[in-house]
Amino acid sequence: MRRNSRDAPKRAIGPENPHFPCVDCRSRNPGPAACHPGSPQGYPATHASTTTTPNSAHSPTRHTALSKSFNLAENVMRLAYLVAASIFALAACGGETDPTAKAATETSELAAGGDSDEITVHMMLPDRLDCLRTAGAVLIVGHRGGPTRDYPENAIETFQRSFNAGTHAMEVDVRETKDGHLILMHDEDLERTTTGTGLVADHTLADIQTLFLETYSKVTEYHPPTLQATLEWAVRAGAILKIDKKRETPYEPIIAAIRAAKAENSVIVISYTDDQAQELHTIASDLVIGATIRSVEDFEGLLARGVHADRLVAWTETTTPNPALWKALAAKGVESDFGTLGPRASSLDTRYWEDDDGSEYNDLIAGGLTLVGTDITDKVARQLLSFRMKAAECGL
Repeated sequence: MRRNSRDAPKRAIGPENPHFPCVDCRSRNPGPAACHPGSPQGYPATHASTTTTPNSAHSPTRHTALSKSFNLAENVMRLAYLVAASIFALAACGGETDPTAKAATETSELAAGGDSDEITVHMMLPDRLDCLRTAGAVLIVGHRGGPTRDYPENAIETFQRSFNAGTHAMEVDVRETKDGHLILMHDEDLERTTTGTGLVADHTLADIQTLFLETYSKVTEYHPPTLQATLEWAVRAGAILKIDKKRETPYEPIIAAIRAAKAENSVIVISYTDDQAQELHTIASDLVIGATIRSVEDFEGLLARGVHADRLVAWTETTTPNPALWKALAAKGVESDFGTLGPRASSLDTRYWEDDDGSEYNDLIAGGLTLVGTDITDKVARQLLSFRMKAAECGL
């Protein structure tokens, strides 16, 4: 199974290793442990712990957004938002009984370094997506998490790096191991993305987690994560996962993992056919489903099968923007998702930056798009900064 015997240093992946609990170095109270300087997740040198609220749309991480990893423009805009929220809270005489004023007060307290460790936003994911659509905001989705030459695809460390840079949703690929565990891996074979060989389905979780992930043919110090650990990360971080199950993997264990992590409001589960969308809605009607919709008739066909409109995100593919469809679906309360990703030679990501001007992404959002999937997360996040800032009002 191994292609080499390289002894790269192993890194714990948060919940996967109880001896090294994951601490977010960007939190106001990261605990007594010193964070590993090279780790986006902040693995400590000694034992430490954090307190999280699993169903919270925000985590402490989301409200320490003035981190060094954000650019100056984003810092200024976010600070302005927090100051406005503070003023609103102070002006509200009955702040204790006004939930909006109370939330604004808690937000400003966290930003100012107050005593509160958490903020809980009682918005379900469908409500937050509706908020994005009506606010004209955007949710950027990192294809396979937004890998780079230093960070591999489908790795929690990569997700955290992308999240820090403004991409708050990740498309992830899920496969089942020989012993029935769910891991993140796009290919059925281990060859391209790890130091191993052979099929994922022929190896146990223990075997696979001894491997190192590769990116651009370079071996990294990161290991393939489980779906469970990834879901727990998403809940802590306040990120959204678009879960793409591979053909041989059934939905039932994926849904069980979502339930175990209390991640129902942190996931969009992808379906490829109307039958799959109907199956998903039957076994997990509370989850948001990503379904391929090429026309209003496709949408109406899903409704006829009993799929609820408020649990749908319309995947409108990767070739041709379709503002007419996006606006028609928006009028029916459905968010549209479109990908500029794809093979480098032909993708819209490549075409849109040929003249070093990414204004086409702005045109997509102006045309009614709510989610945009991309292979170049950092550039798109910078290009769509003003639209991303609106998403903060929606808990995303």
